[in-house]
Amino acid sequence: MSRTHAGKPGGPRERALKRTPEPSERSARSHATPETRAQFTLSRSFVFEAAHTLNRRDIDPPSMDASRRIHGHSYRATVEVTGAPMSESGMVLDLAQLDTALTRVSERLDHRLLDDVAGLGPATLENLCAFIWRALAPHLVGLSRVTVSRDARGDACSLSMRDA
Repeated sequence: MSRTHAGKPGGPRERALKRTPEPSERSARSHATPETRAQFTLSRSFVFEAAHTLNRRDIDPPSMDASRRIHGHSYRATVEVTGAPMSESGMVLDLAQLDTALTRVSERLDHRLLDDVAGLGPATLENLCAFIWRALAPHLVGLSRVTVSRDARGDACSLSMRDA
């Protein structure tokens, strides 16, 4: 079995692995903390109660017809914001700003007939995620995920946008 020079102890490969960092690299690394390189994700949830119908033409058998009648659910929406902390505060986002944005969207959904909410469309979990995203995106830099769930039924849907 032949060994190349690169594989010998002290060869170019081993020297490359043991390279001493330049002084500028050492000082930059010594001042770097996990917080300066990290992306944090904040999340906050709100709950809303709402009624809707699903005018579905594809329902078969008739026992599934219940979704056509007006009925309600308890929903939980969880919103995530991802980003690096601001240097002056150390926060990704002031939670008061997040609360204000969530209150605005919650008021549009809570104790409403979702069929009447402009811009929502059929009240599916997917459409609720998209509706909440569109309502929040102009106000929340770093919006990264919206999840809507109906905990009593064990249903959930998440929306995350690429390049958002």
